[in-house]
Amino acid sequence: MNTPTHAALNFLVLGRKPDAPRGWIVLGAVLPDVPMFAFFLYERQVRGEPIGRIFRETYFRPEWQTLFDAFHSIPIFALVGLWFLWRRNRTGQLFAASLLLHSSVDWPTHLEDAHAYFWPIWRAPLPGFVSYWHPGSRFWLLELSICASALAWLAVERVRQRIRGPGDRQRANDPPQWPGMPVDPGLKRKI
Repeated sequence: MNTPTHAALNFLVLGRKPDAPRGWIVLGAVLPDVPMFAFFLYERQVRGEPIGRIFRETYFRPEWQTLFDAFHSIPIFALVGLWFLWRRNRTGQLFAASLLLHSSVDWPTHLEDAHAYFWPIWRAPLPGFVSYWHPGSRFWLLELSICASALAWLAVERVRQRIRGPGDRQRANDPPQWPGMPVDPGLKRKI
C-alpha cells in the first residue's frame, strides 16, 4: 500500500476522535516506509543509479531487505506496544498500534516485494495475495477511496467545529450552574 494511504487508513481506524494523538498515529503509519525513501534518495541521488535498476535489483539486496524488514517487524512493534501499555501511555499505545496496522495492511498487499514481517524471529518474506502496484491492478481505487474518506472525515469535522463555535465544547463539559453558587473545579467532568 502507498504511504499516504497508510496515513489515511490509520487515521480512520485509530484517530477519528478529535482528542486522539493524530500526529503520533500518522507518524506510526509512515515510519515503516521511511527507510524506503532514504534508500531511494541514497541510490538515486548519491550513487546515481537508474530508477529501473534501483527497483529491479538494488531493492532486493540483503542489506536493504534487512533494513526494510526491521522497520516492518510485527514482533518489534508488539514489544513497543507492550512497553507503552506497561507505562500506561495511551499516546504510545496508539503509536504502536499504528505501526502494527501498517505492517498488517502491507502483508496482504505485497507480492514479490514482501517483507519478513516476523523479523528477526522469521527472516523469510511473507508474500500477500494482491499487489497494490502491479500494472493493471485496480487496487488504486481502494486506496483512493480510503484517502478520500479520510479527507471527507476531516472536512466534516472542521465544518462541525465552525458551526458549534470554539467555546461550545468547553460549555458542554461544564457542570450546571446556579446563580450565586461557587464553581468547584472538582465537579467538572473529564473530556
